[in-house]
Amino acid sequence: MSTETLLLLPWMAVLSGLAGWLALRAWRRADRVGALRWTGWALVPPALLMTGTGGLVSDVAAEVTSWAANLVFNPLMWAGVLVGGVAVVMIGGATALSRRRGPKPVDAPSEKRAVARKSSPERAAPVDDDMAEIEEILRRRGIG
Repeated sequence: MSTETLLLLPWMAVLSGLAGWLALRAWRRADRVGALRWTGWALVPPALLMTGTGGLVSDVAAEVTSWAANLVFNPLMWAGVLVGGVAVVMIGGATALSRRRGPKPVDAPSEKRAVARKSSPERAAPVDDDMAEIEEILRRRGIG
């Protein structure tokens, strides 16, 4: 057993015991789902110790704590947060403006020809007389 594991063992035991106590409390209140959830959380610390990832979790927690302390006391970090916020607002604003503007105009000549083909007045002959009648009514109204 490494010294890191021995240092983490009391903390993991406390966390596991606390989650186990909350599971027992939920069980007594007939909250079976809550008891199951807390029992699962009670098993996480021993799993971390057995897989050797407890040290990894503590290292990540130490780095996050260090970053948060720097964020509070370092004006350069505040400037970085400000610049990041401005970047997010600019990207979001550009996206909103592009959606507001509508569809892009047709630029490519092949697309113009395809659009022109679709809107050309020459149409195929209708299959039956009823369709010819309907198309004539639509044409008179300016729809077709």
